[in-house]
Amino acid sequence: MIRSNYFDKSVSRETLGKILKYHEFLIESNKKLSLISKSTEKEAIERHYVDCAQIIKYLDKTDKSILDIGSGAGLPGIILDIIKKDHNLNFSTHLVEKSPKKSNFLKKANSFLDLDIKIHNCDVKQMEIKNFTTLVSRAFKPMKEFFNIINQSQIKFKKIILMKGEKFMDEFIEAKKYFEINCEYHESITNPGSKVFVIKGVSKN
Repeated sequence: MIRSNYFDKSVSRETLGKILKYHEFLIESNKKLSLISKSTEKEAIERHYVDCAQIIKYLDKTDKSILDIGSGAGLPGIILDIIKKDHNLNFSTHLVEKSPKKSNFLKKANSFLDLDIKIHNCDVKQMEIKNFTTLVSRAFKPMKEFFNIINQSQIKFKKIILMKGEKFMDEFIEAKKYFEINCEYHESITNPGSKVFVIKGVSKN
C-alpha cells in the first residue's frame, strides 16, 4: 500500500488505490520504457506523485480544461485527473506527448485506470485544439523554449503552471530577456530548491 502523509490527508482510500494501481502499472512499464529514472522508482510516491499532486492547490473551478505538455509518464496530468474529485474539481484533462511509445503507454494507462483523459500523440505545435484554460508542464523544456513553443503553437490559455527544479532562477532570468512574464512562484513541498510557477500572462518583449 502507498504510504504518504500528503495523500493520507488529502484523498480518499479509493483514490489512493487508484494511485497505487497507476504506480504498479508505471513501474512494470518502466522495465521497457524510459518513463521515469530507474533510480527514482523506490521513491516515486514522494518524488513524482506527491510532487505533481501539490499543484492541485493552484487550481480552482475556473480551470475547466487542462493540457499537460510533454506528458511523458503522465506527470502531472494523470495524477491531477485521479485526485481532482477529492478537491471538488471537474476539469477535462488533455495530455500531449510526441513520442509514440510514451503516448501508447498513456493510452493504456488511461484505459487501465478507467479515466477519461484525451491523449494527443503529436508535437504541441500540431495540436488541433487550441483553447485551454490551463497549461501544466513538468520536466519538459527550459522556460524560454517553452514560451516560444506556446507562442508558435498559438494555443490560448488563462494560466500556466510550471514545475521547475533548482536552476529555476537561471531559466527565469533568461526567459525574461525575451518575454514579459506575469507570474508568482511558490516553494515546492517535496524539494526546498524547486519552485512551482503560476503564470497569468506571457507576451514577447
